[in-house]
Amino acid sequence: MAKKTSLINKADIDMFMTFDLSFNEEELKKYGLEFGKHCIETLNGKSELRFASHPYITGFIDGYEIDFVPCYRIKDSSELKSAVDRTILHTDYIQSHLTDEQADEVLLLKKFMSCVNTYGANYKVSGFSGYLCELLILEYKTFENVLYNAANNWHNMTRIDLEEYGTSGNFKDPLIVIDPVDKNRNVAAALSIQKFNEFIIAARNFLEDKDKLKFFQKHEINTTTCELKEVFKKRKTKCYILSISVPDLPTDVIYPQVNKTMNSLKRVSEMYDFSLLNTSYYLHDNKAYIILEYEYDILPDVKIHNGPRIADKINSQNFKNKYPDAFIMNDKYVNISPRKYKTVNEMINEVLKPENMSILKLGKNIKEEIINTGYNLSGVDEFIDNDAKCEDIDEIFLYLHPNYNIER
Repeated sequence: MAKKTSLINKADIDMFMTFDLSFNEEELKKYGLEFGKHCIETLNGKSELRFASHPYITGFIDGYEIDFVPCYRIKDSSELKSAVDRTILHTDYIQSHLTDEQADEVLLLKKFMSCVNTYGANYKVSGFSGYLCELLILEYKTFENVLYNAANNWHNMTRIDLEEYGTSGNFKDPLIVIDPVDKNRNVAAALSIQKFNEFIIAARNFLEDKDKLKFFQKHEINTTTCELKEVFKKRKTKCYILSISVPDLPTDVIYPQVNKTMNSLKRVSEMYDFSLLNTSYYLHDNKAYIILEYEYDILPDVKIHNGPRIADKINSQNFKNKYPDAFIMNDKYVNISPRKYKTVNEMINEVLKPENMSILKLGKNIKEEIINTGYNLSGVDEFIDNDAKCEDIDEIFLYLHPNYNIER
C-alpha cells in the first residue's frame, strides 16, 4: 500500500508496529499482539493469531484482511533480529527510488505475472514476489524492457546487483537479485527454475503476439468432464487421485507437507516398479488432492531379484544358499522372486496403513489426518464422475495442459 504497487483485489494490508531495539523479543511479542488486538476490536473486527518467524495478529475489518505485525525499527541489515524487520527497510528503499511512473510499470508487471501464473513467492506458486517485481523495474525501467531482457538475455544464474555489492557470486539460483538493503540475501531465492522459465516463455509469447491485451485478462478454462476423460483414454495411462483432509493451517505450512507426501509416494511407487509418468497436487476446501499418473498399474506376479556379483565369493554363496533356484546372469546371481505388490491400488492402500507408514515420509499434519480421518483413492474417471467439483475439473485440466496460462 505504501509503495503504490498493490493490484486491485490483491492488496494485503500490513500494519507494521515498530519497536525500539531496547525492547526484548518477549516484550515485542506481548505488546505487539496486545496492541494489534486492541486496534482490531476498536474497529469492530475479528482477530486471529497467526505465526511466521514470530506471532502476529490478523484482523478481518470491513471485508479487508489486515495483518498487525510487531517488528524492530532497524537502520540496516546488521541490526536484523528477524526476517520481518527487513520489510521496513524495503519500503524505505522503494519509496526513495521508485517514481510514480515506475510504480505503474510495476503494476503492469505484477498483473502480467498474475495472468501467466508466475506471481507470488509463496510455496504454492514459487514465483516472483512483489518486492522482486519492484527491483526488476528499478533495473530495467519499464515493464516491456523487463520482458525483453527476460525473453532474450536471461539464462540460469542471471545476476542483478542494483547497489553493486559484488556478492552475487555467493548464490547459484536461477535468478540472483541482490537485496539493496542486505548484500547477503537473494531476493529471488524463492523463485523456482520452473517459474523462471515459464516467465521467459510467457515474455517471448507476449512480445511476438500482436494482441497484447489478452495477456492481461483471465484465461478462462472451458472444458467438459467428457473431454478430460477422453484425453486420459488416449494417453492409455492409469491415473489415480488421492484425496486427504488437511487442517486449517497457513498454506505455506500445508503445501510443503503435501508436496513431501506426493514425492514420498512417487519414491515408494518406483521402488516397487510402478513407473510414474507425472505427478501433481492441489488444495481446496480443506482437502489435498494428489494426482498420480502411472504408465501401468498392474505388474506380473514375479520379478527379477538381483543378487551379488559372482566375484564376491562369500555373498554370492550366501545368496545361492538363501535362494536355491538362483541362477547366473552375466556377472551376478539373480532369482525370480514373488512380487510384493502387483497393483497400484494394493500398494498405496498397504503403505498408507498406520503400521506400514514408516516407509513413507509424510508431512506431520498429513500423517495425522490419514490416521484420524482416512483418505480416498480413486481412478481419475471415477473421481471425475463422482467427486469432482468445478475447481477439480479446472485443476485436472491444468495438469493435462501445464502451459495453458503462458500460451495464449
